Amino acid sequence: MLKLNIFCLVVLITLFSFGFFRTNSWIPISSVSVSIKSPGPNLLLTRKQIEDVKFAISRHNSMVTFAYNELIREADALLYATPNPIKGKIRIPLFYSKKQHIQQMYSRQIGTDALSAYTLALAYAFSNNKVYADKSLEFLFAWIENCTGPADGGDFWDMLTGSKRGDTPIVISYHFPKFIMAFDILRGLFSISEKDTARFRNWLRPFVEYIRNYDPFLPNNHLSWKAVFLLTAGRALEDTDIFCEGLNILRYALRLQIAKDGSMLFELIRKDRASSYTLMNLEALVQAIWIAENHGVFGLRETYSIFGGNIKSACSNFLEFLLDPERWHSRYSFAIRSEQIKIPDYPSDWAWVFEIPLNWFYGDREITGLMKNIIGSRIYGKVPPRSYTMQFATLLFRKF
Repeated sequence: MLKLNIFCLVVLITLFSFGFFRTNSWIPISSVSVSIKSPGPNLLLTRKQIEDVKFAISRHNSMVTFAYNELIREADALLYATPNPIKGKIRIPLFYSKKQHIQQMYSRQIGTDALSAYTLALAYAFSNNKVYADKSLEFLFAWIENCTGPADGGDFWDMLTGSKRGDTPIVISYHFPKFIMAFDILRGLFSISEKDTARFRNWLRPFVEYIRNYDPFLPNNHLSWKAVFLLTAGRALEDTDIFCEGLNILRYALRLQIAKDGSMLFELIRKDRASSYTLMNLEALVQAIWIAENHGVFGLRETYSIFGGNIKSACSNFLEFLLDPERWHSRYSFAIRSEQIKIPDYPSDWAWVFEIPLNWFYGDREITGLMKNIIGSRIYGKVPPRSYTMQFATLLFRKF
């Protein structure tokens, strides 16, 4: 108990000491302004990757062909699906409350339709079949026409704990990037009109302002997902200020979240979910860095935290977990304080998060070798376990 109290005290002192040093003066504003208005897509999927996948298919690469066929099967099934938008305002209660079932219901409802729009947009990008683009637009328009904005989901007494917003902001941050990525693909491939582009942007703006005014209690994965949301929204709105706000938050998260050994300080204290929350945060961080680099902003992978860790050490630490969960659990038991933690059925189930880092650390044979060994011949499609936005990671990031 004493160790945990000291740990928490150090964390709080750190927050107060460094919370005032968030600044976007380091960001190359001019280059961002140019790239953010250039033809897309350039969030997770890029034109180069589209062409690389198409070329690999033409060369009968078995892995990419299998992954592509899986995407098309999912998209074909969605052609017969009906969108299920939330009508009125999105109002989501806390997960850790008596309304947990309501939180899960709304989260699934948003996540399912967002993933459907995104899957269809990806199928269109790789196949050029406009039927997928039209169906993706149907999902987007259903939400534009029915969902009017965000609202706090907490009860009156939640104001006493500072949780009056409920889980509305975090669920939006988790799932709305898929709507935005679908839009980015369709917009970049000239499959959405200027009129409908304006409709989407007008619909998105209230959600953006809501998330901008949301301050997570701790700089944990909630902060990282806020960065992901603002990066994607800034791109969609062609708003440099919003995009750079996301960059600033991302840099702040990288500066505060990663210990020297790569562990996630604010995820370890989540007890039995310490491992899955570590994965959740790593997913947000690596894709946020990927999006930043697609817009000409580099140096984030090399950013060290005030504790001496960076994204590479975070990946290395998560490798240690996947290779030996029991040892990892024992190592951080003073913070986790739970006899059990969540582990995947197979290490490769959670290794999809390495698809992006494999593009970065190719000069380090040890870490990339371990990543490749864990992934093996696994192809990541629609449902990598515990993934929020990196579905179809094989097609998006792997080099063929």
